[in-house]
Amino acid sequence: MSTMKENLMGGRPLLGTMVTAFDSPELLRLAANAGLDWIFIDTESVCPSPDRLSAMLGYAQFVGLPAIVRIPELTKAETGRILDLGAAGLICPDVRSAAAAEELVRLSKYAPDGQRGVALDRPHTRYQAGNTAEKLHYMAEANRQLVLICQIESQDGLARVEEIAAVPGVDGLLIGPNDLTQAMGIFGQTNHPDFLEAVRRICEAAQRHGKAVGMSCGSVAACRPWAEAGIRFFQVGSDVSLYAGALRELQGQWLQCFGEP
Repeated sequence: MSTMKENLMGGRPLLGTMVTAFDSPELLRLAANAGLDWIFIDTESVCPSPDRLSAMLGYAQFVGLPAIVRIPELTKAETGRILDLGAAGLICPDVRSAAAAEELVRLSKYAPDGQRGVALDRPHTRYQAGNTAEKLHYMAEANRQLVLICQIESQDGLARVEEIAAVPGVDGLLIGPNDLTQAMGIFGQTNHPDFLEAVRRICEAAQRHGKAVGMSCGSVAACRPWAEAGIRFFQVGSDVSLYAGALRELQGQWLQCFGEP
């Protein structure tokens, strides 16, 4: 089975969605059953309790669904805690410089690629640390498979996207349309020439350095033009928006069948 890391630069776009409110491990099983390629767990805007996040990441491992977690802030404590719980990768919000991207790599990877703390009797190894040779093999493989994504959502990040994309160990850049258009003074105008130019710059920088680009979208239909522009992985909607949409569709079907109350 191909990993998220291998699929990022593959031939087809990858579909994921965001978990923001319904922090149930069963949600990961439903996403895997539906055939999603990855799941985006947000701990920046909301924060599942450690036991709920641990259960969700354990389910993700069990069902083979790569769970990429957006950290609330770039600190040793947060990166180490989330990776040791079993996240397949991290999304760092609002990366504005190469130095921040380098810090993400340093805190997330074991030596010699970084300085991640070594705690191997943890959920990320399924509590099977092994002997010294097995530990060394695990750490090397963990470094190889870990997915690290820098979110570009500010004018500073956009201005320095070339140097951010050039950082070894960074695998992708994620465009946050809401925050980026807000920072550009054109909130919500994803067809604005300035935003289209920003996307072009991000995609070209990523391509030059062998990195993938992702985008947050509200619908599958909205993904097609961005995929044609070079976007490789997508977060479409969230647990809240998808469930709310399904309820509205259900209500519409009910009214068609039974009429207004």
